[in-house]
Amino acid sequence: MSNTNSQGLPGGLGSAAAATLGLATRWAHELAGAAEVTIENLQWGLSVVIAPTNPHARAFGWADFGDEIVLQVGEYGGRWELRPVPEDLAFLDDVARSIAAGRVREVLARGRSLIEVEMPDGTVETHIGYEGPAGCLPLPAWRRRSRIVQYAPYGSST
Repeated sequence: MSNTNSQGLPGGLGSAAAATLGLATRWAHELAGAAEVTIENLQWGLSVVIAPTNPHARAFGWADFGDEIVLQVGEYGGRWELRPVPEDLAFLDDVARSIAAGRVREVLARGRSLIEVEMPDGTVETHIGYEGPAGCLPLPAWRRRSRIVQYAPYGSST
């Protein structure tokens, strides 16, 4: 785990940042040897990146601005805007658990991607994201004709 400016939380973040910092710290311990967890206290808030050592697993991260948490999982898709409330923090933790277990897949096309995360309760959370200008152009049936990646668990090397 790397931690930049670990002397304290950024000003104004309070218990929200403490909650996501606690999640990040717990994940750093749980994933020791399977992922590098980078925690940075920046001027605007807290940045967390979880990068697996397995090249076939999916990295992800979040930015905690104090009153908003932005979770990013995919290339373009897989972006969730969360609030610092117990149910959204539980969602963040469940998504992290699912990614580490390899229950995430991504459909990649030019300027767009679709992320599907199978949650611990069996439901699937989906998000599509676009990057301009290519993502603004129509691409009929792109989900059926694009490259699909099923990511591996963090603890697996195959």
